[in-house]
Amino acid sequence: MQSQQKPILLDGGMGQEIVNRGGKGAYGEWAVAALYEQPALVAAIHADYLRAGADVITANTYGSTRARLRHAGIEERLAALLQTAGALACRARDAHGGGDTRIAASLPPLEASYVKEFALGFDEKAAQFYEMMALLAPYVDIVLGETFSTSMEARAFLQAAAAHGKETWLSLTIQDHGSSDLRGGESLAAAIDCLGAALPDALLVNCCTPDSVLCALPILQTSGLPFGAYANGFVEIPDSWEDTGGVVQLSSRADLPPAKYAAEAARWLEAGACIIGGCCEIGPAHIKRLRQLLDA
Repeated sequence: MQSQQKPILLDGGMGQEIVNRGGKGAYGEWAVAALYEQPALVAAIHADYLRAGADVITANTYGSTRARLRHAGIEERLAALLQTAGALACRARDAHGGGDTRIAASLPPLEASYVKEFALGFDEKAAQFYEMMALLAPYVDIVLGETFSTSMEARAFLQAAAAHGKETWLSLTIQDHGSSDLRGGESLAAAIDCLGAALPDALLVNCCTPDSVLCALPILQTSGLPFGAYANGFVEIPDSWEDTGGVVQLSSRADLPPAKYAAEAARWLEAGACIIGGCCEIGPAHIKRLRQLLDA
């Protein structure tokens, strides 16, 4: 990972920001429908995060997996949608002046978020991650595997990333309300131990409550890797979660405005985090406040 005097600032959520600006939220359409219906909206969100001061913006690729697109009846558009997302991020960066801004490819759970049982085996997961990375390679600087609930997903992602040679960040999602266990049930420490020799360039947690982030950071630190976090602004992820039910199952917190989120992030920095940002329901105003925190 490139060295910097200051911690690296990621952008915030894309899919929920699209929903909050009038985009679709159903499974198979969340985040991805905007690529073919409202590409200008995706570009505008990237621009807002760049103006807020993000060092890294994330291509809108979380929703573009074979399983999700198959559900929407548009699996054959996988390559075109990934390339559209990459191109939109590049154009936004260039319009902002380029500079040192980097672009991350979002490589999500291939079937569903927050689950521990899969139809795809390890080899097929690795192959699909490899396919996505190859399509996004011309557009991105970092491959970011994010919101993984199990070490199996993480290892499949890392195997694919090792064959591409891009800077690689791995982000695991953990249970809410002060837990450090993955949503799939493994302890965070055990999951890190399972990664083997193909370690990422940075290790993070994401899409959980800020208090769970704080519990996880000391465990991330023991890996010896650069580490960080980006929390969400949901009340909780319910135990009854079904990804095909879409984000209507989730409620947003009313007690996490930008100043409060920045206060939480300040605790992460004190714990040694060198990468911070936001996940679902954390928008440009939050990232602007984090920029002020880092620049102080």
